[in-house]
Amino acid sequence: MVHLNVKWGKESFKNIEVNTDEEPMLFKAQLFALTGVQPDRQKVLCKGISLKDEEWNMPIKNGATLLLLGTKEEVPQEPVEKPKFIEDMNENELATAFDTPAGLVNLGNTCYMNATLQCLRSVRELREALKEYKEEAGGASGLAGLASPQAITMSMKNLFEDMERRNDSITPVLFLQRLHIAFPNFSQTGENGTYRQQDANECWSELLKMLQQKLPAQKLAPEQSMKHSSFIDQWFGGTFDVEMKCTEAEDEPMSKSKENFLQLSCFISTEVKYMHSGL
Repeated sequence: MVHLNVKWGKESFKNIEVNTDEEPMLFKAQLFALTGVQPDRQKVLCKGISLKDEEWNMPIKNGATLLLLGTKEEVPQEPVEKPKFIEDMNENELATAFDTPAGLVNLGNTCYMNATLQCLRSVRELREALKEYKEEAGGASGLAGLASPQAITMSMKNLFEDMERRNDSITPVLFLQRLHIAFPNFSQTGENGTYRQQDANECWSELLKMLQQKLPAQKLAPEQSMKHSSFIDQWFGGTFDVEMKCTEAEDEPMSKSKENFLQLSCFISTEVKYMHSGL
């Protein structure tokens, strides 16, 4: 056991009892208790030699004075904005915290349209194509203009941009108006004046046909040739290899052709238990 003096900046600590049979790390823990300087931030010097953590690599005599270098970490300051717990957040704050996509308000049995729009918006390539789309000058005016593929495409572009800027729920009333003008069957109402329920697949098909007319195919590489006539054919379409043969004339050759499609039909019967087998 020895008694050491430690000088740290303007402060001095006298007669610190140290057991040199223990590792120096214990001594550094004592210094941490006195100064608040973490052991890994300490540099203890004696006659120009720096003390190691595992061994006393310097001559230690009773009453020797050691020099301590190192600064203690600042005490964490209270945050300017106090933390808020999930149970105390409103709908908008929850959406921002969890980075959830913007919702679409149901305007009365319009869930078919909202689900279709959210599904389309999940396709990154479509979002990028709509951002690049520019409204064409000299289009049709009046109701014909509001029902045109350009009107639907621009309305979807504006809605998606609005959804990207916000995390709360958005009321898609302008897009619904365009949809009703372009496809009056979706605007049918019941006896109580509310909109009738509609088929989401029908809405999907009609919107794809509109976008198909306005969004050009993308050239993914400079040397790549354009194989598709539109963006929708490129990203949403596929091709069937069709083989037809007359079963009553075995000698007749099989005819082969190709057919383009924008959706796969899932045939459902008592034998079909999984989607992949139905497709």
